[in-house]
Amino acid sequence: MSDLQAQQAQQAHQEYREVLMRGIRERENIEAAMKEITKKPIDSVFFVGCGGSLAVMYPLQYLMALHTALPSAPYNSSEFLNMKPKALTERSLVILSSYTGTTKETVAAAELARSRGARTIAFAGKADTPLGKTVDYVFANDAPFGVTDSKLIMLYQIVFCLLDKLGYGIDYEQVQKELSLLPEGLMRIRAAAGDEAREFAEKNHDQTFFMVTGSGINWGEAYSYAMCILQEMQWIPAQSIHAGEFFHGAFETLTEDTNLLIFQGEDETRPLTERVVKFAEQYTRRAHLIDTKNYPLEGIAPERRGIYGPFILLAVLGRYSDALAERRNHPLKTRRYMGKVPY
Repeated sequence: MSDLQAQQAQQAHQEYREVLMRGIRERENIEAAMKEITKKPIDSVFFVGCGGSLAVMYPLQYLMALHTALPSAPYNSSEFLNMKPKALTERSLVILSSYTGTTKETVAAAELARSRGARTIAFAGKADTPLGKTVDYVFANDAPFGVTDSKLIMLYQIVFCLLDKLGYGIDYEQVQKELSLLPEGLMRIRAAAGDEAREFAEKNHDQTFFMVTGSGINWGEAYSYAMCILQEMQWIPAQSIHAGEFFHGAFETLTEDTNLLIFQGEDETRPLTERVVKFAEQYTRRAHLIDTKNYPLEGIAPERRGIYGPFILLAVLGRYSDALAERRNHPLKTRRYMGKVPY
């Protein structure tokens, strides 16, 4: 790497940190919103979006299920809109996400939620968008990159604030302290992941299919990497497979030349990916493991690192995506159909 490239990389890491800090700085606004939202009872929570905007919310449903018996569920916007869940009432909280703020099915889903009297929060690149104008509260997070990471910080703030206000025994201040440490820690992880990302890109730039697996709080990252990065942004066929489902069909297609990406976290479901790793070691020479345990994150106690796995994966995979796009000469913003033809 030349001196100029090193300087550019350092600048990018600093910009990434600043994007994450935007999420941290929204704490006061989020707490104000949640104070109003929780003045009335909440008995269900829905996470609604499409593609990556939905996948980033999967960890929240995991956290809800881990800490409370309060019903919560992620929904694709179109399914939510057409299904019209009966559990959606004036006692529901609906959290929606669309980076453009114009995804028609997500806007319509917000309108449905409002018509039922549910309280609504949305995330969009800009607040002054159809989605932003439809909901009770909107948080904007436009940025050249790192948007998903920043959004996830705000989503964690919302969920843990909700759990705290509903009396589920969350050490809210401890969580906020840990979140405040993430921008610096994730910047370091992003910087350190450069070499492995370039090695991955060099080895895999000409591959034509990937299986991607993960579990638990990190399942959303496996789903979104296959769907949004490899397929949407690189036009490489890929299949996301939950690690718990891997041995119920998918493993029969594994050969010594099958590309298998394994995202392994430190949450309660780690044994699921460990089982996949053990099997893959015997039957394919093209398994690639990204284990969050291998990336230092200062200030987070070992027993609490599990819930921050998605942040670590986002930081690392951001470098992987950039390196793969560069090596393949296929920019991440290149599209064949999205935003170009009617669909």
